[in-house]
Amino acid sequence: MSKRIWHHPEVPADESTVAWRSAGQLQDTAEFRQWLDREFPQGAAEMADSDDAETSRRSFLKLMGASTALAGFGMAACRRPEAYIVPYTSAPEWVIPGKATYYATNMPRPHGATPLVVTTFEGRPTKLSPNSLHPDAEGTDVFAQASILDLYSPSRSRTILQGGRKAPRENLNALIANLAILPAANIGFLFGTDISPTRRRLVSELASKFSAARFYQYEALAGNRSESFGDGVRQVVDFSRADRILSLDCDFVSTDPQGPVTPFFDRRKPEGADYGNAPDAAGLNRLYVVEAAFTLTGGMADHRLRVAPSQVTAVAAQIARGLGAQVPGLSGIAPLTDPMQIEWVNALVEDLQANAGRSAVLAGSRQPAALHHLALAINLALGGIGGEGPLLVVDTGVQGMGTLADLTADINAGAIETLVFVTPGNPVYDAPADLDFAAALAKVPTSIHFGMRTDATAHACTWHIPAAHYLESWSDTLSARGVYGVVQPMILPLYPDCISEFELLQALLSEDGNLLSGEGEEGAASPAYTAVRTTFSAFGGEGEAAWKTFLREGFLAASAFDATSPVLAAGAGDAMAAANAPAPTKDSLEVVFATDASVYDGRWIDNAWLQEAPDPISKLCWDNAALIAPKTAKALGIYDRTTELEPINSTLGLKVK
Repeated sequence: MSKRIWHHPEVPADESTVAWRSAGQLQDTAEFRQWLDREFPQGAAEMADSDDAETSRRSFLKLMGASTALAGFGMAACRRPEAYIVPYTSAPEWVIPGKATYYATNMPRPHGATPLVVTTFEGRPTKLSPNSLHPDAEGTDVFAQASILDLYSPSRSRTILQGGRKAPRENLNALIANLAILPAANIGFLFGTDISPTRRRLVSELASKFSAARFYQYEALAGNRSESFGDGVRQVVDFSRADRILSLDCDFVSTDPQGPVTPFFDRRKPEGADYGNAPDAAGLNRLYVVEAAFTLTGGMADHRLRVAPSQVTAVAAQIARGLGAQVPGLSGIAPLTDPMQIEWVNALVEDLQANAGRSAVLAGSRQPAALHHLALAINLALGGIGGEGPLLVVDTGVQGMGTLADLTADINAGAIETLVFVTPGNPVYDAPADLDFAAALAKVPTSIHFGMRTDATAHACTWHIPAAHYLESWSDTLSARGVYGVVQPMILPLYPDCISEFELLQALLSEDGNLLSGEGEEGAASPAYTAVRTTFSAFGGEGEAAWKTFLREGFLAASAFDATSPVLAAGAGDAMAAANAPAPTKDSLEVVFATDASVYDGRWIDNAWLQEAPDPISKLCWDNAALIAPKTAKALGIYDRTTELEPINSTLGLKVK
């Protein structure tokens, strides 16, 4: 098809004909010109002045393609390891140009690792897919898919900083070596909440070497769930066994995962589906949602109750009373007064009682501790924990880690002289305001930030170490149900100053503090590789055959968390007393800081793919309308749930035109 020449109308004299692609191009500073020359070496000349409007998009892309292709010949960073310690899944004689090879790995996440299969071409990872062989396989979400872009991100941290300025590697080596020979140092470590058996072992060794060491963990969106279950205890949901699900401000299908969610969708297929390992599962599940803001989970709900954020706890208390749950201090929470809300709750309670043992009540991570205590009490009353129930409470084995509040208190008390940040969080930016963490951090003589971005915490620390991407690192992790998985590198770190978490911890544990990255001395295996092999042996994986199978499949099938029996925490009564908040009014508003589906807690802010991704709520499908309006669904011949839902529809006053 030939191009058309468009004859646009004349532009009025008082209007500009210049369109700027960014604020930087408008300002046209010297820094912007330097950045443009570095980022687009060939195209910068084409866009040097206003005449770039005469340059066609086709010509520009041809120039960029040529410059990128030429640059590829000199990409020494994308080199294959010199020590071949990662076997191929289908052992070829050698790498065939243009033919993909596949490796199994896992992406560490706060709620449990995501099992992946990585597609690579000539040693460069290009695509992530779910590992369907994994027991906890559930596909991939937007964050997992976008994570590969972080590997090649131009805004990724790549140099060591000391006092905000670029520093030579020798200075960092001297710092680590000095710390390694001070076993009495008052050193603190702040980790994330993802679980790694090797990290757990290294933390134990660090505690033995550094007598005054203290350990903490922090995730901005972890919430107060641990206060109801206890230290190191988590709840995992088996949605294939859940006939009734109540979400109390918990967006479990999107930003607040509670376990593999694929079985939840399987049990919402009107045409019938395989309902997993639940022996007596029959029919569709039913989802109730109580929330303030519209979420992806709320959009899929059969019945949704919109309330103010502070009133979610009041609704949960009303449900607990109706089910006879025993919670200290429950009487201190005022009962509901809205007739519509009372009718909604009464119908819900009747449905949950009729499905006792097959119901799951989930509390959102951003809700206060009182709501998590209430959710646990309701689940105990319904008998849905353990056995054939949909809920499993597991012991992760991670105990004794302090919180960010504990760390702030220790800093203010002078107990921390050296602080090492090994968390993907950004506490200087997103810590609760009442902690005033930034002011406390300024009191620490030596602070070391380890991460992939130079965020607010990195600039507030005295040192910054660029972290290797998980596709460049040896590590291990656990899934939501505790399946042990490997994190293996696809390539060496793209930038020589980038190191992995285990390489940093191993250097502190060594006698001389020698900090190695990517590979060991004279092409030997990375210290992180050795650390993971040691941990794998403790899981019963002895011998090369077992190790190669582990690398090929990406997980150890016989591993899982130990189940435990939860009890209501002793502090539940105090939490109830603090939860009796009045409803908002026009003179007393409530502000909600919600998890973002594109940037999460801000750590994905510079990921271009996520910035362009559409809001998942806008992708709700027509099937959800059928789930919300069963009479309309029957009339259209989609499926028939009218008989099943008619009693509760009439109770809730559902009207379908």
